[in-house]
Formats: sequence, structure tokens, C-alpha cells
Amino acid sequence: MKKVDYFKPKALDEALSLLNQYGGKAKLIAGGTDVIVMIKQKELSPDVLISLQYIPNLDQIEHNGELKIGPMVTHRTIEKSGLIREKFSALTDAADVLGSVQIRNVATIGGNIVTAAPSADTAAPLLALGAHLKLKGSKAERTIPIEQFFTGPGETVLEKNEILTDIFIPKPLPNTGSAYWKLQRRGALDLPILG
Repeated sequence: MKKVDYFKPKALDEALSLLNQYGGKAKLIAGGTDVIVMIKQKELSPDVLISLQYIPNLDQIEHNGELKIGPMVTHRTIEKSGLIREKFSALTDAADVLGSVQIRNVATIGGNIVTAAPSADTAAPLLALGAHLKLKGSKAERTIPIEQFFTGPGETVLEKNEILTDIFIPKPLPNTGSAYWKLQRRGALDLPILG
């Protein structure tokens, strides 16, 4: 494996500055469960990895009618959240069946979205719940519906100098609920056939 520089910015502006400096040679890393595998399998070959782990507030969940989830929130945190289970249960259902507990402890919702794998367990619930994504660049930010984010397998509208900073899920309508069911061949650690 080639030498890769690893940066641990402590602020969002610092991470954005590094993205601008290194351009297409850099790759953001959240939990790393997908990115590290892709590097080992030679699907990715970045010169620079920029960790989002040390940036404050990217791992927060806020609720004031609308749910706001930071991209560094782990699937285990979502799985264990009573608030999310009560109001947005499709998302906790998806987190419950994503990988093993060890993976859920590390894998992040932001990484699951940005990787844009067709098998991403959280994509279908977020689409069904009408989620919006906030994308921030060094000069501007934009908020888009999640259905406009994905352009194909492994492809998104995220620019090379942008970071997913927030996931917003609107307040559910009264007397409604949601659920996620994963059709898979095996009982555990399997990719969904349909989700």
C-alpha cells in the first residue's frame, strides 16, 4: 500500500481548507468502514485522508420537531436512540440490521450516505422520510433533498470541496409511522437484496 498522509482537523473550516488544498487527491474519512476497505481493495487510491472525527458538533442529534443528525453519528447511536425509534423508526430499523454491532459502533450515517452504495441501509428510510442534506463548501453551502443527492451507484452531487454537515428529517405527520425491512439471503452481516 502506498504512503497516505492523514490529517485530523479540529474545525470544519480547517477540513474545507485541506480539501481545497489537495483537491481530488484527498478523501474524507468518517468511520472508515467503507473507505479503508476500498483502499485495501485498490478501488480508491487517495494521497491524503482527512478525518472528520475530531470536528465538534458533527456527531450531534438535535430535535425540535425536525430531526437534525450530524454525519458523524454512528449507526449504534441511532439504533439506541429512543427519540429516533419513537418518531422515525424506519431509521432505527435500518441501523438495527446494518452490519455487526462492532461495525455499527464505528460506521457513521454520513459515511453510509456519501459512499452511495446501492446496498446502503440508511438511504431508503431517509428517502422515505423526506430527508434533506446540508452540504458545505469553503465559499457556499446548500441544502438539497436526498433524492437529488444520489446520481448512480457510488456517485453523488457532492463536489470535491464539499462536506456533508447535517441531515434533516422533517417532523412526521400526525398519526403516521415508518418501518424498514431488509430482504437478505443470510440472517446477519449481509447486503440487502431489497431495502
